[in-house]
Amino acid sequence: MRAAALLLTLALAACASRDTAIGLAAPPDPIPSRAREIDRLVERGCYRCLEQAHEAAAAAADPVRTFETALLLAARSKELGLPFAPWIDRARAATPSGPDWSDYLAIVDALRIDPLADDRDVTLLDTLKNRASADKVAGWRTDLATGAGSPLLRTYLELSLICQYIVEDRNVTIAAAVQRFHDVPLVEYRAGACGPAQAPHLAAVRDAVPEFVDVDFALGRYAMDIPQQPDQDEALRRFTAARAAFPASPAIVASLAAVRRDREEWADALDAYDATLALVPTHRDALLGRVVTLSHLSRHEDAVATATHILDLGNWFTGEAYYWRAWNEYHLARIDESRADTDKAKGLMHNAPVLVLSGMIEWHEHRLDESEAELQDALTLDAGQCEAAFLLGSVRAERRQWTSGAAAFELAQRCYDLSVTLRSEAIARITAGPGSEEGKARLIARQQRAMTEEAQHRDEAAQNVAQLQKRGGV
Repeated sequence: MRAAALLLTLALAACASRDTAIGLAAPPDPIPSRAREIDRLVERGCYRCLEQAHEAAAAAADPVRTFETALLLAARSKELGLPFAPWIDRARAATPSGPDWSDYLAIVDALRIDPLADDRDVTLLDTLKNRASADKVAGWRTDLATGAGSPLLRTYLELSLICQYIVEDRNVTIAAAVQRFHDVPLVEYRAGACGPAQAPHLAAVRDAVPEFVDVDFALGRYAMDIPQQPDQDEALRRFTAARAAFPASPAIVASLAAVRRDREEWADALDAYDATLALVPTHRDALLGRVVTLSHLSRHEDAVATATHILDLGNWFTGEAYYWRAWNEYHLARIDESRADTDKAKGLMHNAPVLVLSGMIEWHEHRLDESEAELQDALTLDAGQCEAAFLLGSVRAERRQWTSGAAAFELAQRCYDLSVTLRSEAIARITAGPGSEEGKARLIARQQRAMTEEAQHRDEAAQNVAQLQKRGGV
């Protein structure tokens, strides 16, 4: 009995011990579940997803994932024209030990900055400093095939390299990557950002991950790159959405401004150029766009001031700045200043618009020989300069050269007539092409306004031909 009681006591004690162990067991380790959640965010791939993944990795003290997400954000920032240096610094601070990781940093350093992301001096210097040789890229690709780190990071970096450096391998590498990582938005986005032919990948990404607004910037550019008939409506919609998502990107805001300018929405274009300059005060493309926009708004003094600022900065668009400053000075009746700036523009650019402006100024100053020579040179460079032909006829008429003046006006008449025909064909293409009905109507109305003006000039040229032929006894 005593033995049986002892066995029962021991058995109960064992059960009690087991119950206590079960009751006091620690909860499952949260780290694996956190790592899986970070990886899922990386796979989703949008900029905000990557930001969340980086925050989670840093909070979990996961050095590898902290490094990888920071590096992906640096690469994406370059693609979107966002400030990327802070992400490079974070990646460098979290770099794990081993040679592969430093190579990955070097790869992202070698990826180009969007050309509209900063002052042109900055982007050029970065490009020249970090551009990789063909041998270096080949070595990196070998390292990426078997190196440390996640396959997603290595695939993203390889796609980035081939998109920039190895165009001939682009299609094969993209197809292999998308097949391997089927339905992984991170990889599909990078494939789609390789060029207009890959645009369907971006559409698929946006369908799979609605918050993947990163795609809008590339899709907006693709819409503007459609040959002959860019889809300005689609570009405007995409750039507007991209700006709302990434207001700190000068590249996106400047792209939006350019579309507004192309649509002749001058006030909206000026607002966007000014917003770009608020981000990068020396943004040369925005400064030049501002000059052109102010000129069309007849804000001549402001245009002169902005053109002068471009010239003070130096290096970029100096010929264009002299031309537009001269153009605005001419409209302000500051002929001497306009003459001096036109001469400087001619020393930097040899094109028809500069020669036409120079010819107009020479005519205004009654230097008829020089004016005729400038206008003839403009027509030699561009036979479609109808205004040059019309002005040339006027100069010759003033010189009482009736026959050659009539010939110049005949040339202007044919030029304007051809332009009217081409605009009519453009209207047919617009009607059949992409875009909303509202957008098409706006483009057609612009063409029709130009056609009306050109038809008037054509008729004036025809009347001048008849008058000069009558005076010349023809």
